[in-house]
Amino acid sequence: MSPFDKARYERLLEGLEVTEVLCSEAMGGTETSRIDPEYFNRDAIVAQKKIGPGQSLGDLVLDGYRVVYETTQAIDREEGERLGLPYFLQAADISTPFIHAEGMICVPEADWIRYPKGRIKPGELLIEVKGKAEKVALVPDDFPQKTLVTGTCFKLTTKVQVDRYFLAAYLICRYGQALKDRLKSNLLVAYIAKDDLYGLPVPKVSDKLKQQLQRCFESIFSSQGEARSTLNVAERHLLVALGLDAWTPPEALSYVRSSRQAFAAGRLDAEFFAPRVEQLLARLGRDGLRLSDVAPARHERFEPSGSGDFEYIEIGSVGADGTAASESVPMAEAPSRATQYVRTGDVITSTVRPIRRLSALVAPEQDGAVCSSGFVVLQPQGISGEVLLTYLRLPLVCELMDLHTSATMYPAISESDLLALPIPAIAPSVQAQVQDAVRQSAYARQHATDLLDAAKRAVEIAIEDSEAVALRFLRDALPPLP
Repeated sequence: MSPFDKARYERLLEGLEVTEVLCSEAMGGTETSRIDPEYFNRDAIVAQKKIGPGQSLGDLVLDGYRVVYETTQAIDREEGERLGLPYFLQAADISTPFIHAEGMICVPEADWIRYPKGRIKPGELLIEVKGKAEKVALVPDDFPQKTLVTGTCFKLTTKVQVDRYFLAAYLICRYGQALKDRLKSNLLVAYIAKDDLYGLPVPKVSDKLKQQLQRCFESIFSSQGEARSTLNVAERHLLVALGLDAWTPPEALSYVRSSRQAFAAGRLDAEFFAPRVEQLLARLGRDGLRLSDVAPARHERFEPSGSGDFEYIEIGSVGADGTAASESVPMAEAPSRATQYVRTGDVITSTVRPIRRLSALVAPEQDGAVCSSGFVVLQPQGISGEVLLTYLRLPLVCELMDLHTSATMYPAISESDLLALPIPAIAPSVQAQVQDAVRQSAYARQHATDLLDAAKRAVEIAIEDSEAVALRFLRDALPPLP
């Protein structure tokens, strides 16, 4: 190719991602029989070259399964636990590398019998293989034994225990993710087949680095456990202040309400008029305050325009810890439900299925992000944001919210009903205790996030540079040994 033709060729390709592949390599086929451009994308080829020839994921695996199972019958968790029914772990319950067991539902005993290969065992590694295929989780030793996993995840057991920590860090680092992405099929719903996953190239690293990664993950889980513990402390402080810590609600077999009360409430269902609900409303409404008095709704409308990206928070990104992740979305691809701005210190709460406790505090780095219309955005004014978040996540308050839902497919509470919920005046000393506990939880959670980033980066450094540099990096990131 002449210099003139080469320059013209480069101008034509300006702004495009192009990968040059030898004809013999493309036509000769691949391990996965792929010749499509997605398979030969630049990031995957770079990752493949840096890792080089060596071992594959299958070389480290003792056994693994992906069970095509999605529950068709969700059972109330409280009732399921009373009956000793199995749990069901959904992809939404996984937040790399953690499993939020408190969000799991229960399923019929027949499912447990029918899908033995879908049962989760402590020590296994869960890998999302459907859709985005970005999540990886380690099953802790104290995980509920009777649990089935969703078919969107592949579960595997490594031959050597320490390898699961190394694989967890590798599969979520930039190189592991790039090589996973290339294995996705081009079907309507992308997924990674078992044989393709087993063929995923894996770098060879020393046992010393693996042991340091294990230590890193143990610190991650320790920090996450501390975060959960201090969040529970915040809830206990608030329950004591509300007089609900030792409250035993009445469970009457029968009760009577007048037609006037029914028509005033606009409700005819027995649950709404239960004595336990009546007493709870009286306790929470003792000061005559409503949620709107201490946290009015923000209505700052978002209209996508121009080019560029924006940060989007959807209901599925709210975690069990009172946080919400945001995702960068191009303006041109803005979802129809992306309708309202959020600001630092706002509290967002899901109107859909409020019993799931999906509320979150907007972090400073999320100021100006956009959230789904499925949220109500609250501006704490007469209350601390951390206290409001804790209050909205109390199971008893979520139960009240759930009583106001309508529809069956997507039961939701209206904004007006949400803002009309009672809330008592909370003493400044109690607010300070709750706020301190929530902030300690956030600090521990951030520490866990930083350590996870360090584990990923250490694997990348080992691939890009050397293990010696990776070990020094981890040594600086980890707390000193006792």
